[in-house]
Amino acid sequence: MNENEAVEQLATIRRIMESATRMTTLPGRAAVCGGVFALIGCVVTYWKMRSLDFAEMANLLPEDCRALIAMWALIAIAGIGVNILLTLRLARKRGVDAWSRLAQLAAYAMAPALLAATALSVTMIENAQWRLVAPTWMMLYGVALWMAGILSVRAPWMLGGVFFAAGVVTLFWAAPAALAMVALTFGLAHVVFGIVLILRFGE
Repeated sequence: MNENEAVEQLATIRRIMESATRMTTLPGRAAVCGGVFALIGCVVTYWKMRSLDFAEMANLLPEDCRALIAMWALIAIAGIGVNILLTLRLARKRGVDAWSRLAQLAAYAMAPALLAATALSVTMIENAQWRLVAPTWMMLYGVALWMAGILSVRAPWMLGGVFFAAGVVTLFWAAPAALAMVALTFGLAHVVFGIVLILRFGE
């Protein structure tokens, strides 16, 4: 074996090891769909509130308030559902296990932050603390992505940092424009993230 062959074999071994320790079954189209869903939700929410400040939820009719909460819950469910379906499709296409040990670890790493966001949201909504809901979701969703990024390619880790930073900014300085921050993060940032994945991985 000459020097060039040895270098090539080492490079091949490195790629194999990286693929075994990093998830790459990240469907960019799912992120784009989730971002579009969120942008639609922001448009509908603004149409109902006529404001970028979620504090205006307190001034809506109870049925309108419940309708917006239900809409955002459906957006979250739809986003998760599309992500699962496209992840399964991508895994089959690449001949890998969609529920591998790495995928399980990523799900376990993300779950506490997402469950905490859900529990806090219920409490904040019950106490009409509307301004806290959006930044809480941004920060804890950012934490979840950050944790997933430990087991994945760099993109989720970077997106998690963007969400966390946006949540902090919204919490302390941009609460009156929280709906715009939601559109920028859950909407636009997801679309950009998805496009990056598509350009990088072809899906």
